[in-house]
Amino acid sequence: MKRFDLSEIMKTAHRNYKYFGKKQGKTFGEVLKATWRLAKIQVNFTPEAVKARTDKFLSERNEIMSKAAKAVRHEGYNNLNIPDSAYYNPYSTGKYGSHYVGD
Repeated sequence: MKRFDLSEIMKTAHRNYKYFGKKQGKTFGEVLKATWRLAKIQVNFTPEAVKARTDKFLSERNEIMSKAAKAVRHEGYNNLNIPDSAYYNPYSTGKYGSHYVGD
C-alpha cells in the first residue's frame, strides 16, 4: 500500500519552487523538504486517522468513566439526616431570616 503519492509531492514541490521558492531565495531541496513535511503532516489528518484517534480516545474515556462509576462513596458522605442545629446557631440568621453556613 502506498502511503504517499510521490508524483503529487514532486509536482507540488516544483510548483512551489517555481512560484514562491525562487522569489524567497530558497533552493529546490529546501522546498522539497518542506513539501515532504507537509505531506507527512497531512497523513495525520486523513478521515481514517482522525476516526482511529477518536475511537481510541473514546474507548479510554469509557474505561476511566466505568472505573469512576465503580468507586463507592462512604455511607456517611452525603448524609442528609443531620439536623440544622449542627450547622446553624441561633445567631446565624441574616437579612430576612436567611441562614449563612460559612462556605
